[in-house]
Amino acid sequence: MSTYLNSYQKRNKLNRCFFYKNVHQTSFTIDKLSLFYTQKKDVSLKPLVKVAALLELITRQRAFFIRSRKSSVFRKIRKGAPSGVKVTLRKNVLACFLIKLIWEIFPVVRNFRLRTKFNKLKQEQLNSLIYLIPDPLVFHEIKNFYFLFKACVNLRVSISFSKNLLKKEFFFNVRFLQLPVA
Repeated sequence: MSTYLNSYQKRNKLNRCFFYKNVHQTSFTIDKLSLFYTQKKDVSLKPLVKVAALLELITRQRAFFIRSRKSSVFRKIRKGAPSGVKVTLRKNVLACFLIKLIWEIFPVVRNFRLRTKFNKLKQEQLNSLIYLIPDPLVFHEIKNFYFLFKACVNLRVSISFSKNLLKKEFFFNVRFLQLPVA
């Protein structure tokens, strides 16, 4: 009975704080988590294959290549050339990886950066959060492969929520999930 009361009190607090009329209007679920790496220039396919192997070792899911949509003379990128690698996690795999990210990776990363700048955003509703991990060697799965992955830097982690949230709801959601904001 007490667990039911606690969950009811939490929902009631959310309803009072954000003026929800229905409990099902609360959207505090993460839709997907994406890990990706992009290149600035069209160098070669070899570093992208290394990053794809890195992402597959970390997430245990197959990585796929991101292709450029437009060609750019200044960046020396052709249309359709591979420009990055991406892995998208959903449902159970997302939950396991998010726990690992919060409890094992974020406390170890020293100079980790939040790529979403909240004070510069003009829009009132948000639905994603992007983190930059400058050294992906903090994952314990790849510590044995140091010489293969030492050149892989700036791994980006994007967390997307199921619907657009107001800034106040978004901050509440991020703090509820114990994600670092500062």
